[in-house]
Amino acid sequence: MRAKGFVIAIDGTAGTGKSTVGKAVAARLGYGFLSTGEMYRALAYSVFAKQINPEDHDAVLAAARALRFTFARQEDASLKMFVDGEFLGPKLHLEEVGNVASRVSTNAEARRVLTEKMREVGEEGAIVMEGRDIGTVVFPDAEFKFYLDASAEERANRRFKQLQEAGEKPNYDEILRLIQERDYRDKNRAAAPLKPAKDALVIDTSHLTLQQTIDTVLEKLPRHAS
Repeated sequence: MRAKGFVIAIDGTAGTGKSTVGKAVAARLGYGFLSTGEMYRALAYSVFAKQINPEDHDAVLAAARALRFTFARQEDASLKMFVDGEFLGPKLHLEEVGNVASRVSTNAEARRVLTEKMREVGEEGAIVMEGRDIGTVVFPDAEFKFYLDASAEERANRRFKQLQEAGEKPNYDEILRLIQERDYRDKNRAAAPLKPAKDALVIDTSHLTLQQTIDTVLEKLPRHAS
């Protein structure tokens, strides 16, 4: 165990409930929870706001190096992220920022810079980190590693219902297509492709409720983790 506790890595495909599961596990243990995708979105927001071309390798790398992150643990276990002292909140989830995020995340050197910043956050332990490459790249020495997956059809169905409940009129086929495209990009990019760590516990959530998935993770953790 590290100075404060374990590093628990949760990786997996989009739409498998990684953030919900990770936050619940962290809350149960008294740990902090960090969704590392927010840090990539912070880089994307900086690139978007400064009107940098996402394909400009050196400019994106410089933007990554310039980012300064600080975090404050919230009551729900999540680590509230401040970028250069500012809480960006909803700005990180603008459609334009999401589009830029998928492009800048393929910049291998910028990924390395953000990986180092992630390690600084979690190196003392007592943290659950969720992402695409936590167990394989960011913390290959994490004490516990999980990889959540589900069929693309099931993930599309979950998203479809979620949007319906929000009062929208989603197109299932379009949602499925986007999920399949995201999976392909994540698994086939040159820099840190999405895959389970060799020592990760792979959990197929296709037929599990969120609570069942949370319980499955907690069952694998020692009771003294907290």
